[in-house]
Amino acid sequence: MKVKFGEYLGDSSTWTSSDYVEPESFWSAQRSTLTETAKAALITTLLTHNNYQSVESPAIPSAWTSWTSAWSDEKARHATAIEDYLVATRSVDPVALDRARFQCMTVGIASSMEGDHLLRSIAHATIDVMATMVSHRNTSVECADPVATALLGRVVADQERQVEFLRSIAAAAFDIVPAQTASIVTEVIMNFQMPGSGLPGFERSSMLIERDGIYDLRLHLDEVVRPILKFWRFFERTDLDLGARSTKILADFLGDLEARATSFEARRLRAS
Repeated sequence: MKVKFGEYLGDSSTWTSSDYVEPESFWSAQRSTLTETAKAALITTLLTHNNYQSVESPAIPSAWTSWTSAWSDEKARHATAIEDYLVATRSVDPVALDRARFQCMTVGIASSMEGDHLLRSIAHATIDVMATMVSHRNTSVECADPVATALLGRVVADQERQVEFLRSIAAAAFDIVPAQTASIVTEVIMNFQMPGSGLPGFERSSMLIERDGIYDLRLHLDEVVRPILKFWRFFERTDLDLGARSTKILADFLGDLEARATSFEARRLRAS
């Protein structure tokens, strides 16, 4: 099977519909009204959502595997809707998009659901979806298009439901195993990165997204990290026992994050 698969790959060649339909007849960079920042944000979302795959369902499905399957379906729906919008508004080169998608599916990018620890997956997914919601809201403003506003508003509505589910599950974990949950939440927040670090052109896209306020350290701190920690009453808990050290570690980290966010804002102000 391995030999035959190697032969199969060797004989294959990449093709897209644009090989048969002239791309110039339906795409031109001059036709789009979106800013480069809006395009970068939407394409990043599209590629990260396309690359996501839910975990394989076991013979006897659990509530968690059922959830990840439903979440995967919603993410796929979001990706399709965003791609349809980008193509309809002539905002993306379909050939370049197909190449980027192929690279993502071949090489892969980090997923918030990777790993075999349920609590870590839940905590990471909560932060990930909240961060993406902030990005979508600000992308909607950047697009300055009522269609994009309606579309991204619908995506955010789905994500609000996702966050409600995820943060509630994590809150229940705090009640059952508070010390372990506090330790994992601290680990996730201190190591969190927005998905897409392996995407083609990610450095340029992330620079535009950060520079123009789609998503940056200040937004991450004030609209994601602090609100979710408040919801979980992280710094108010008296039941952490051995996990109490996590509150000190995370408090120090947030202090450093505050300093970095303030420094970034000052640099952006000077550059404007």
